[in-house]
Amino acid sequence: MIVAVILFSLKDEVKATMDEEAVKAHLANLVEEYKRVPGLKEKTFFMNPENIDQGAVLVWESQEHLDQYLKSDLYKTAVTDICEGEPRLETYLVTANLEDGVLI
Repeated sequence: MIVAVILFSLKDEVKATMDEEAVKAHLANLVEEYKRVPGLKEKTFFMNPENIDQGAVLVWESQEHLDQYLKSDLYKTAVTDICEGEPRLETYLVTANLEDGVLI
């Protein structure tokens, strides 16, 4: 399994449209879309409350699934279209977790 951590700052024009209800509705839609992404086992969205920078931790069945996602329309609309500059992406090999125990 692979973990991807994505971090980014929102474009100013996106920040200007953010209110609590809009954010909740947007996240609810995204959660449903991400439930259907092939190979995605888990996704946790997060936000810095001080500057509203965004991010997510995604757990993938394989590197190939992550690579497919990074080329997808969903990644474009959910990340690259709304972020300032390029998002920061780090990937890691999952070595253990609470559900499966030690994986290496």
